[in-house]
Amino acid sequence: MQNRKPMILVLAGPNGSGKSTITTFFDKVGKYTNADDVVATTGMNNMEAAVLVDRMRYESIAKKEDFTFETVLSSEYKLNILRKAKEEGYFIKCVFVLTVDPQINIARIESRVAAGGHNVDSSKVIERYYKSINNIKELLDICDIMHVYDNTKSPERIIRKHKEELSIYPNEYWSEQDILGLME
Repeated sequence: MQNRKPMILVLAGPNGSGKSTITTFFDKVGKYTNADDVVATTGMNNMEAAVLVDRMRYESIAKKEDFTFETVLSSEYKLNILRKAKEEGYFIKCVFVLTVDPQINIARIESRVAAGGHNVDSSKVIERYYKSINNIKELLDICDIMHVYDNTKSPERIIRKHKEELSIYPNEYWSEQDILGLME
C-alpha cells in the first residue's frame, strides 16, 4: 500500500462570493468544518464557533487527518493553520472564489438574508474582501494545487496552480494584468 500525505481542501474567498454554492461541485476530504454551520446548529456566537473549528483543525493536523474547511481567509490566523499543516507534511488544495467588486458580494448577502440566511455587515464585507484577495499570493506559495474562480456572474477559473505549473485565464472581468496583480 502506498503512503500518501494527509490532505486539506480549503474553500476560501470573501463573504458573499459564492463559496458555499460553488463548493458543492467539489468532493470534500475528511472532516468538514465551517464556523457558520456550527453557529446555525449549536446557537454558539461567531467567535465561539470560530475558536471551536480552529481547535478542530489543529487537532486534525496533530492526528494527520484529512479535512476540509471553508473560510473567508481574511486573517493571518487562517494562513497560520495552513503553514502549520504544510510543516507537518500536508498536501494542500485550495478553491478560492471571488467576484470583481465587493458590492456584488454585499448584494448577494442581502439576498441571502432575505431568504433567511445569515448577515454580514457591509463594512466588514468590504474590509474582508480586500484582505481575503490580498492573501491569494501567499496561498499560491503554500498550496500544492489552487484554483481561483471568478464568480461575478457564473464560476470561471482565472488561475490554476498545479504544483509548480501556473496558468491564468483572463475573462471579461479580469484582464491578464488584473490577474497578475492578484499574484503580486
